[in-house]
Amino acid sequence: MAFAQEKKDIQIHFETDSIAVEKGSTFTDFLVIENKSSEAITIQNITPEETYPGLLFYPKNEFTLSAGQSKNLPVKLIANLDFMKMRSNEIRFNISYATPAVTKTESASFFVKKEENKNIAIYTASYENFINPALPESSILLIAENQGYSKRTVKIDLQSIPDGLEMMPKQQIVTLEGLEKQTIEIKIRVRQQNTLYPEFNINAIATDLLDNKIVGSNTLYLVILSHNRQIARGNEAVNGSNFAELSYNENSSGFNYLQLRGNTAFRITENLKSRFNMGADYYLEDGRYNLYDTWLELERKNTVLRVGNVNGNDYDYPVFGRGGKVSTRFGENNQLEVLALENNYNLYGTYFKQTEGSKIAGAKYGFGNGKSFTGKVSYIFDHDPRFNVDTQVTNATTSFLINDKHVIRTEAGLSHEKGLSNKDENTGALIAANYEGKIGKWDVQSINSFASKSYAGIKRGSFITNQRISRQFSDSQRAFIQYQNSQVNPEFLSFQSAPIQPGNTSNVRYYFNSTEVLGSGYQFSLKKWNFLLAPKVERQKTANFYTSQELFSYRLETNINATFGSHGLNLTAEYSYSKDNNKDDWFNSLKTTLSYRYKSFSLNGTAQWNATSVFDLNSYYNADRNFANYNFYASYNFQMMNNNLSGSFSAGTSYSELYRNLNSNVSGNLEYKISPSWSSTGYFNFSGYKSTAAYGSSGNYYQFRIGIKKYFAAATAAGNHKVTFQLFEDKNFNGLLEAGESVLAGEIVKLNNYVAITDKNGKVIFQNVPEGIYTLKVNENAGARLMMDPVIMVDSNINRKVGLVKNIRVSGKLKEIKQAYDVLETDVTGIVVYAKGEDGEIHTAVVNQKNEFEFFLKDGKYDLYIENDKYTYTLPTQTIQVTKEGYPQTVVFEYKKKDTTIKVKKF
Repeated sequence: MAFAQEKKDIQIHFETDSIAVEKGSTFTDFLVIENKSSEAITIQNITPEETYPGLLFYPKNEFTLSAGQSKNLPVKLIANLDFMKMRSNEIRFNISYATPAVTKTESASFFVKKEENKNIAIYTASYENFINPALPESSILLIAENQGYSKRTVKIDLQSIPDGLEMMPKQQIVTLEGLEKQTIEIKIRVRQQNTLYPEFNINAIATDLLDNKIVGSNTLYLVILSHNRQIARGNEAVNGSNFAELSYNENSSGFNYLQLRGNTAFRITENLKSRFNMGADYYLEDGRYNLYDTWLELERKNTVLRVGNVNGNDYDYPVFGRGGKVSTRFGENNQLEVLALENNYNLYGTYFKQTEGSKIAGAKYGFGNGKSFTGKVSYIFDHDPRFNVDTQVTNATTSFLINDKHVIRTEAGLSHEKGLSNKDENTGALIAANYEGKIGKWDVQSINSFASKSYAGIKRGSFITNQRISRQFSDSQRAFIQYQNSQVNPEFLSFQSAPIQPGNTSNVRYYFNSTEVLGSGYQFSLKKWNFLLAPKVERQKTANFYTSQELFSYRLETNINATFGSHGLNLTAEYSYSKDNNKDDWFNSLKTTLSYRYKSFSLNGTAQWNATSVFDLNSYYNADRNFANYNFYASYNFQMMNNNLSGSFSAGTSYSELYRNLNSNVSGNLEYKISPSWSSTGYFNFSGYKSTAAYGSSGNYYQFRIGIKKYFAAATAAGNHKVTFQLFEDKNFNGLLEAGESVLAGEIVKLNNYVAITDKNGKVIFQNVPEGIYTLKVNENAGARLMMDPVIMVDSNINRKVGLVKNIRVSGKLKEIKQAYDVLETDVTGIVVYAKGEDGEIHTAVVNQKNEFEFFLKDGKYDLYIENDKYTYTLPTQTIQVTKEGYPQTVVFEYKKKDTTIKVKKF
């Protein structure tokens, strides 16, 4: 304790411990060296601990610090891209100094808080993804993009809405470097054709494994292809908030209807809030209707009740239908959910026959400490009267975070199926273990799961192992090696509509699919270009009762992408040298995709020559393997007329020599704001189909929709508050809005990280503000200052007038006085200029690259001075008087080089 209380004679530290930075901005911290000893010391060397990108200036000259003297030395950096992508947020300098007795080296550091977008973007290259239901399995490419600068490990969960798609893997763990994009292949099988509408949505949710928070989500659109198709609706789901829309839909098939969509949130009592969502169609020709995606949700404190159309997540079983669900949170991280429903897309309707769906009941319990350990246990009981089968599935998952470098996830499941007619039954099990870790410069990922053939969960009959080891050589170079083996070989109960007969395969189902890959890759960057080279060996198999196929391939995948401001370019190509197990000869194939983006416009093209997948082999009808498929797609999102008109257009065409057809499509969405709360909406879709096979057919069809949309005022949720500010220029400094004082429109206002802009009356409203302490920031760049304490306690609704006093701008520059024949340039960037007021408060400004500086000061008398001994200053201290009328003069500090004399000899 006595040692800890001893005061050091030489104290070295940075003035600010932590600095918030934004990309592209410069910032300065001051290294403070205090000599509290009785002897002079010599500062010999100041060096950064590593080569920090963006380091503009730091003191490099040796100097002497007298007894009792202290100095503030500026360290200036720019937050360029390489700086923002640094793994460590600590900036550390080593300082060597000598006293008459000893020479020492100490270190000082400060931290940077990077202002960054921490979202994970999840999307596909095209707006729509097409699935051929004739194939046992299809795939889409999902792109996960880290929009921040720090390395992230996220879990991506996928859910089919409505139920009917099997996705492998349904959950994926991805590690992303700063600003990195990764492409994930998702295998999709259409388990159950959606008889109402041939479109599906996939909800993708990204969760950060470090803190278990949702960091990104998106809805991906899937269209099941068909040669004879009725366009019943646009492929947008009921989305938005606090609106109601009535529209008329017409298409060439005569399937015309009125549609009502909308949702709203409102408070019933002080502690009870509610949300209501609705989707309804009325068919004009026969007066029938359908009510779907309609639900009412009530929330009180930690309990939520939902009735109507409900869905359940994370049950390892498809749960979607009409019924009720209640969930409650207790303790810090515990949550219990119970649901009961009938598996039917419609809530109620008369247009489609109301067939009896499965009766599902289930419960889920989540637990953990919220950080290093989380877990979940779920149970589902499903009675299906259509297939006459009872199913039970229980599933448990856990996640362990071992510091920030190692994550372990485990999963286990049990299931039981029983046929109520044939009395056959199956028991199944699932076990899975995943590891994600970093060992030095090596990243290791291991994903493993096994489900028995009769396991009734989503991974039924699957075996998945994915081992990946990668090494980061630098910020721009990485290599990896990967082994992947995925198999699906499910086993089902017999169809209960007919008795089991030995040798009769018509009463059972069988299929098998597998993919085994051994590959490696090298990824590197050159300036704005990113390159990937990935060779691999792949074996694909597929089989059913009637046929089997196997494809063995040597493949080389390449990817080149670059971003130039608003322009983006991405080229992917995969060459394959393959052999069909039913043929003796080998063949070549190529699939390539080129994507170009400019702001909100994108253009995509894909070309395929010969088979690249085992499923392509099923479509050969003769010995000629050569074929070509092409696809072109363009889209444009726009906002114009002061954002009153917004919408999107897309157009595409595809030609398949393999499937012998030509498809084309043009579609668009429009919304025009008639007033702040009313909009007119429109949608159109023109499509064409032509079969190029012998005796093929062709057709064209259209659909359009026009509607009117009403937006409701945003409601404030129970337990939250409404905070209103009105900004005005306080000319007489009394904090009151009086006659002659103008309100401030168009001013940027920040309440912590929430940003808004004042309207023409100087007002800004923050809705749904939770209780807490907030900091108000207004117009900092313009030098205005608040006439109130910026720290605000929100525990009720707030309506407050905020006075601002505009500070006076004082500008200055540094000017060098050169001797004759002196051509050596000087650099004064980063030198600090101080302004000391009569109250003793010191303001600082940093000289920029144009040798200029500026202050924003209130009226009063100031001493402007420079404490920098690199140059000799003619007048190092100047006194100025700032008045309310301003300070129009430019303060000039003249300086000369030290110890420089130019002698001129004449002949």
